[in-house]
Amino acid sequence: MGLIFHSQLEIVNNIFVSNQVNPPLCKNHPPMAGAIYWTRSLFYRIKHTIVRFQEVEELLATERGKMVKQRYLEVAKRMKEYEDLKYDQWRENTEDKLPILLKKTLLAKVHPSGAVIQANPEILEQGPRSDEVETGEKNTYFTVNFAPKLREIINETKYMEHLGFPVPEMARNVALQEDKLLRYTDSIKQMLDHYHRLIGTLNEAEAQLLDEHIQDLWRVFRSGYKRLNWNSLGIGDYILRCTQSIGKFESLVHQLHKNAEDMSNKLLLIESTNLFKSPSSNGEDSLPGVKEYFEYVKRERSRDVEHIVRKYISIGPLLTKMEGLVVNTNTGRASRLVHYYAFWEKKVYQSLTNLVLKNLQAFNAAVTGNTPLFQAETILSAPEIILQPNTSEIEKMCVHCIRDCVEVTKLFVRWMHGTCIDCPPQQSGDNEPVIFSFFSDISQNPLIIEQAILITQNMHKVLSSLTKYLNRWKRYRPLWKLDKAIVMEKFAAKKPACVVFDEKLQFYMKVSQEVMQQPMIKDEQCIRLLLGSLAFTVQENARGWVNSLGKLLNESARESLYSLQENIERLSQNLKTSPNTLGDLKFVLATIAEIKDMSLEVELKYLDIQERYRTLAMYNIPTTEEEQQLVEKIKLLWDTLFSDASAVDHSLGSIKKTFTEITREQIANYSKEIDDFYKRFITEGPGSVGDNLDKGLELMAIFEKELEKHERNRQELANAEKLFDLPITMYPDLIKIQKEMKGLRQIYEIYKLQQAKEWSQTLWVNLNVQVLQEGIDGYLKSLRKLPKHVRNVPVAYHLEMKMKAFKDSIPLLHWKELMNRTGTSFDMATETFTLENMFAMELHKYSDVINEIVASAVKELSIEKGVKEIIDTWENMKFTVQRYFKGTQERGFILGAVDDIIQILDDNAVNLQSISGSRFVGPFLTTVHSWEKTLSLIGEVIEVWMIVQRKWMYLESIFIGGDIRSQLPDEAKKFDNIDRIFKRARLTTNQLLLSFCVSCCLQIMAETVKEPVIKKCCEAPNRLSDLQNISSGLERCQKSLNDYLDSKRNAFPRFFFISDDELLSILGSSDPLCVQEHMIKMYDNIASLKFHDDDSGLKIATAMVSAEGEVMEFRKSIPAEGRVENWMTAVLAEMRRTNRLITKEAIFRYCEDRSRVDWMLMYQGMMVLAANQVWWTWEVEDVFRKVKMGEKQAMKNYAKKMHQQIDSLVTRITKPLSKNDRKKYNTSGASLSQFLSPSIMEAREFEWESQLRFYWDREPDELNVRQCTGTFSYGYEYMGLNGRLVITPLTDRIYLTLTQVNEKDYFCVSFRSSIALEELECPAGTGKTETTKDLAKALGLLCVVTNCGEGMDFKCFVHLFFQAVGKIFSGLAQCGAWGCFDEFNRIDASVLSVISSQIQTIRNALINQLKTFQVKRKNSFVHQGLDLDTDD
Repeated sequence: MGLIFHSQLEIVNNIFVSNQVNPPLCKNHPPMAGAIYWTRSLFYRIKHTIVRFQEVEELLATERGKMVKQRYLEVAKRMKEYEDLKYDQWRENTEDKLPILLKKTLLAKVHPSGAVIQANPEILEQGPRSDEVETGEKNTYFTVNFAPKLREIINETKYMEHLGFPVPEMARNVALQEDKLLRYTDSIKQMLDHYHRLIGTLNEAEAQLLDEHIQDLWRVFRSGYKRLNWNSLGIGDYILRCTQSIGKFESLVHQLHKNAEDMSNKLLLIESTNLFKSPSSNGEDSLPGVKEYFEYVKRERSRDVEHIVRKYISIGPLLTKMEGLVVNTNTGRASRLVHYYAFWEKKVYQSLTNLVLKNLQAFNAAVTGNTPLFQAETILSAPEIILQPNTSEIEKMCVHCIRDCVEVTKLFVRWMHGTCIDCPPQQSGDNEPVIFSFFSDISQNPLIIEQAILITQNMHKVLSSLTKYLNRWKRYRPLWKLDKAIVMEKFAAKKPACVVFDEKLQFYMKVSQEVMQQPMIKDEQCIRLLLGSLAFTVQENARGWVNSLGKLLNESARESLYSLQENIERLSQNLKTSPNTLGDLKFVLATIAEIKDMSLEVELKYLDIQERYRTLAMYNIPTTEEEQQLVEKIKLLWDTLFSDASAVDHSLGSIKKTFTEITREQIANYSKEIDDFYKRFITEGPGSVGDNLDKGLELMAIFEKELEKHERNRQELANAEKLFDLPITMYPDLIKIQKEMKGLRQIYEIYKLQQAKEWSQTLWVNLNVQVLQEGIDGYLKSLRKLPKHVRNVPVAYHLEMKMKAFKDSIPLLHWKELMNRTGTSFDMATETFTLENMFAMELHKYSDVINEIVASAVKELSIEKGVKEIIDTWENMKFTVQRYFKGTQERGFILGAVDDIIQILDDNAVNLQSISGSRFVGPFLTTVHSWEKTLSLIGEVIEVWMIVQRKWMYLESIFIGGDIRSQLPDEAKKFDNIDRIFKRARLTTNQLLLSFCVSCCLQIMAETVKEPVIKKCCEAPNRLSDLQNISSGLERCQKSLNDYLDSKRNAFPRFFFISDDELLSILGSSDPLCVQEHMIKMYDNIASLKFHDDDSGLKIATAMVSAEGEVMEFRKSIPAEGRVENWMTAVLAEMRRTNRLITKEAIFRYCEDRSRVDWMLMYQGMMVLAANQVWWTWEVEDVFRKVKMGEKQAMKNYAKKMHQQIDSLVTRITKPLSKNDRKKYNTSGASLSQFLSPSIMEAREFEWESQLRFYWDREPDELNVRQCTGTFSYGYEYMGLNGRLVITPLTDRIYLTLTQVNEKDYFCVSFRSSIALEELECPAGTGKTETTKDLAKALGLLCVVTNCGEGMDFKCFVHLFFQAVGKIFSGLAQCGAWGCFDEFNRIDASVLSVISSQIQTIRNALINQLKTFQVKRKNSFVHQGLDLDTDD
């Protein structure tokens, strides 16, 4: 027991020791009394046990008992000492602090910062000094100044007495007054809470308004925080006074708030007023017109505004009423209410601002909403379709309505400053009185201005959308725009068939029906468009065309109908003729034959007529009753006529036999006559006269008349044979006569023309030898042109002999020499000496002498004639000047084609050169040399002129473009000067521009303007030098243009692959679509870009479309704005980025959740091939790993898997597929047969290493291609579905050669018979070029193929190198493409030296890994941005 008690004693002691500093207290115990109570509870725990031990004295008498008792006394002593200490501390503290706490004031101020401000400075607890707080009394917060320490002392006192301790008298007295003090504190707290609630209900303006009342209230509170303390006797009275004052203040605040609420309600009513009330519709389809809508809105707005203005006016009296409550006056201008007036005026301004802003916002929402507010008619005001009212009127009414909404605030008159009285109108001079309202401030509010602008913009968009919708109706514009009368006249002139009429009528009837099937109502946001009137008008126009066509069809049908009726009646009448004579019989039989011949034509005609009238009836086009009856019986009329003709023909059988015999007799007689005529023609005709051609002319006239008579008889007999169904008789002799007469006629015609000249009677002095010579030569030429059988006629021979003799007798002689050498003299100066006299001299006896003299004379005459022809040609030949158009715009004049001029010039130059070498040229030598120089000058000037003209035409349209002029301002000015000079030079060649030349003071070529002869134009002073200067200037402009184009190409290197003209067509157009036609040259197998318009109309490139129609949608759209080279570069980058992302996704999702054939349909063909190659590479190498681990059949198992994949492809291809999907399947697959050999078991074997293997490397996160020691980055060039080659041994060899040479940084170009640096001897057509292209496709690279054909000689190739090959090299180097120069071996070896230095330069750049390099030209140029990782 002692041990247990001892341990319990130690536990209690430990609790006491460990907690005596901060003892645990019971609930509601004060600190000191609670500590004492806790100590005593511990003491009682050990005391209870020791008392029980004392009852058993033997327990405490032992040693252990004594020890336990001693320990007990020690613990109890320490507890007693602790208890006494606590009591002493409490008593001392209470006696010191209680008097001070009782002297505290009843109230204390609380600063907004939270500091409690004591009235007695000696007992401040915290916070600033009281004098500092006094300055901010309006924000003062009062609190009950009953210290928590005082309440604690009261509790301590009660507990101390309960524990038996003596307490101080003052403490006992305070404890006895506890209830009274608590009552006071509660009352004061309720009073202050009431006060604070009232003050909290006041806003700043109200607080300023009631400031004096609040000050009065504070004066009542003053004694509570200045004088009264908790020992004071008048605390109850103080609380009563304060409560009464607060009640009075509360009454005032309530009245103030009631008036304020009334005014707030009025402002709320003003603010919530709807200024855009729409009229209530009578039904769903009934809406007011535009004008009615805005008039209704204006009318309702006026009524509502009048009401809210009255509400605004009533606010002033309420403020005056409040003035009476606060300051006991009713002037409306109390100084104490100035801030309060301003407060409410600001609220009025805010309410009016909200009124206008909310209404504008609501109206804008209505404008852009989908519920129509009003309706507008659509009318046809030819030639345009317009709204009624039109768009400008609607916009104007909308703007007026918005303006009226804002101008409502003009009716709200501002108060005079410091009052609530309306400001009276202010008179300024003779102007109208100025009324100060809220309008001037509200109308300048940015939010309201913005909203008003937004409404007008949205209304404009709605109207624009409606206008665009109405443009659909413009397809019917030809109905009212075309002149119906002119169109019908032209249409009728074509004599159209009935089916054409039917097509036209059907078209217009379809239009008539179609317009009425269109929606008659179109709701476009706030506007309902009524299209009924427009549709009806269009329908009427279409019906008008139907009626016009119907009228035209009726007229044509009526004309045909009555014409057919007249023919039938005429033929019917002719059939009734009695065949009493042969003539009558022939007439009747001719009528019958005519009826039979026209049978088919008439049947077609009356069927056509019936069809025309059926068409008229089908389209409800009225016709007369007479026409309808005639149409119905026209077939009967014809059938009757045809039957009658057959009957008459049958009845005339016997008569026809009689007349047939007569006709046969006439034919026999006629044949005999022809025989006689033929014999007489042979023996006595014009072809049998020998050399007596004059007699032949007489006989020609006689026999031609007789031949005409026989031809008429033959025709009559042939008609009779036809009528009597006899075979047509042929008369061979007559045909021979006609044929021979035709040839004789041509011969005698020539003779007749020669005789008409009467040269023999020409006086010798008047004889023009040259004309005589030319004339006889012309007749001889005409004779020789006749057919051979005609020329063989004897008469033709005699005529030719006569003309030759005449030609030989022509006196083309040196007459003095002739007389000397023949010893003959004659006088040629007499007026009687004629050509006939000269022929009578028989000079043909001296033929040898004459021939010698004549030969010399002929040569000189020939030279003289040739020189004269050349002089006449160039003295009269003129330039062809034509107008030059660029599109539809006239740009001036240019010279027409000069090919004929150049040809004549060359011919004449050759002739002059030949003449100058003749020994007979002596008399004309000076003239010939002069004209040689002239023609040389003309040729040189024309050559330079045409060069200048071509350059000018090329550059003229270029240098007027804004982009190029801004890039080359100096060259543009130079070209303007050259253009002016060149136009002047060309203007001088056109006589019509003389007045313009004179007005421009262009005197240099004033003479040639009158006569634009080539010789004069080319010989003008300084003409050649001027043109040469112009050519030099244009050359400089051309060079600057080339530099400009090079800058564009350097910005986007693929421009190197298109020509200058194609690039200029792109740069000169602001339309992004202009690049479409050139995409196929800049990309491989890409047909176009896919564009769409954004909200602002900007073209956005969203996809690439291949030549097969496959589409690759860009992951990020590219706006086609700014310079074309910039956004095309962005398109190229996005193409590669999108290709890479899709390829990566295809690899990742390979056979993920579907079969391989279904997976292939998810992506573009190129991406499918790349992903297939990646997985094929991985699977084959996985097979090698399995083989290495002992699975010997792994390769064969994998081959089975591949065959299954091929089988699934074959199965899918047999099913319906799109063209592109089928092509995608056809180009997919891989061959493994070469790996099935047991000897190929590891990935390191050359057979596998030499394959083109694809890997997606995670570290660079890129697709790489490997072959042997070479590793190549995939190019991501999208090429669509352009197919792949079948792999052959040559394919493998070329692949391996190209990749290994490329890996060694050699210059890699594929030639027709050489690839890179290693020559491959392969026949033509084996696919070397296609294999090179296929490798580029496999690596995702662009490959540009250039054909170097046989036509490229040294000079040509050097020129083309700078113009074409240089561009290709530059483009290849800068854009990272491959170049394949096909048929390169066909170029001469000497030509290769031209490009060898450039090839070496590029190769050195690749080897040295340079970023830029130079290629030597006439002027060196630098290519920037060479990416050596892909430049091959």
